[in-house]
Amino acid sequence: MYNPVYLVATPLALAFASMILTGSKKFLAIVGALSNVLIAIFVSHGSTVIGGFRIPYGINIYVDNYAAFALVLINGLFLAALLMSPDLIGKYAPILLTALAGLNGMLITGDLFNLFVFMEIAAISAYVLTNTSKKPIQSFNYVILGAIGSSLYLLGIIIFYSMTGTLNMADLSIRMAGLTSVQKYLPITLIFMGLAVEAKLLPMSGWVKGIYSNANRLVGSLLASVFAGTILFVFGRLFTVVIAADSVLVNLMMVIGIITFIFGEFAAYKQVKIRKILLFSSIGQAGLIVTLFLSGLVFPAVLQIANNIISKLIMFSTAGAMQEAHATDDYTALKGAFYKNKLLGLSFTFAALSLMGLPLFFGFYAKLNVLYSVFASGNYYLPALILLLTIIEGAYFIRMLVTLWAPGKEGYESKAEDAVKEVRLMPVFSVVISLALALSITVSGLMPNLVNDLISPDGRLLGEQIQPFYISEMRGGN
Repeated sequence: MYNPVYLVATPLALAFASMILTGSKKFLAIVGALSNVLIAIFVSHGSTVIGGFRIPYGINIYVDNYAAFALVLINGLFLAALLMSPDLIGKYAPILLTALAGLNGMLITGDLFNLFVFMEIAAISAYVLTNTSKKPIQSFNYVILGAIGSSLYLLGIIIFYSMTGTLNMADLSIRMAGLTSVQKYLPITLIFMGLAVEAKLLPMSGWVKGIYSNANRLVGSLLASVFAGTILFVFGRLFTVVIAADSVLVNLMMVIGIITFIFGEFAAYKQVKIRKILLFSSIGQAGLIVTLFLSGLVFPAVLQIANNIISKLIMFSTAGAMQEAHATDDYTALKGAFYKNKLLGLSFTFAALSLMGLPLFFGFYAKLNVLYSVFASGNYYLPALILLLTIIEGAYFIRMLVTLWAPGKEGYESKAEDAVKEVRLMPVFSVVISLALALSITVSGLMPNLVNDLISPDGRLLGEQIQPFYISEMRGGN
């Protein structure tokens, strides 16, 4: 079993090496990502003290079932993103490896201040990567909002430290009981709003449109999957087992999550550019996932994260490739784009169908568990809202898929000459990786028991006793 410190140390060491061995940057980036996948699979569980000072005075890192699954998922998708766009790694290999170190640090740290440090490492890396779009104004907006979010988070943990004398997550979760609700309002609000920037919650998501809609296939897929997934996993840990807010504040935060969910799905419906559809869909899904975590529904939230970020990696990579090949990602101008790129179109379609929650796909199992868990918690308006917005989601995805597959006019047979000009969107190896990811969300939908074992072998997640819901349980009379 590997010490979890290697998840941060390995990519950092290779980042420095790549600045010296400039001719091997691409190789070192892929080796670093692959090494981290192997370390994540065989990482040691439990608490590891750094520096020799006992907890809570020293720095510690902590890996439980929740962090272990997040590590495998995030590192696996990071590697997949690099393999799907190896031609774009180039001079950004040191930044990519530094970002990977920061993202892993966010998932394993047991200290709120060290979480801030790792978030800054990942955020600065993201700022540099987004500048590849040559849209400096959009990158500047992202930097400003990111700095505001970081400042709010830092101020929140400073207030907590002044009240409790600790920033160790485990220790703080105990000492929170000694604080009144009024004392906790300000720091919790500041931390929530600070995390809301990267989590894409309203009103802190103003940077997303300019960044996601202009990012290339590598940066867009990384931001929409790896970066987005990491911050949501961090949010889940903090607001489930570390920070205890009273019902009034939780309800206010849930309202923000629900409004974000509604806004994202309706905004996506109005778009015709694929990356804008996907970015607003990502905003909506972030709102739903945050709402699930705030409701204490950890397992369905984790399922939703996994389905969303795997699917978005496939779809953003494909949309970026379309933009590069055709100088547009407006699907109305890309009629029949999949007519001559069938395997890539198949993986894109599988990802979209999984996001919609259709049977046989992982998204169906995830959505069933979301609905079941919310109903079981006594909430009846949220399932109705989820079902309504699922219809909206299905409408814009099906409309897009039909156009991308069928080049002819409605009611007429599609012909090759009606399709957009023939262009190979991705190299064969990249298409294979995309198809493998698409098959993974299909197999996961057919074998949910395997998914449960991967997420939590002992059936517990952040203290929650997992009670997964299977459609097979709905037999006669049950």
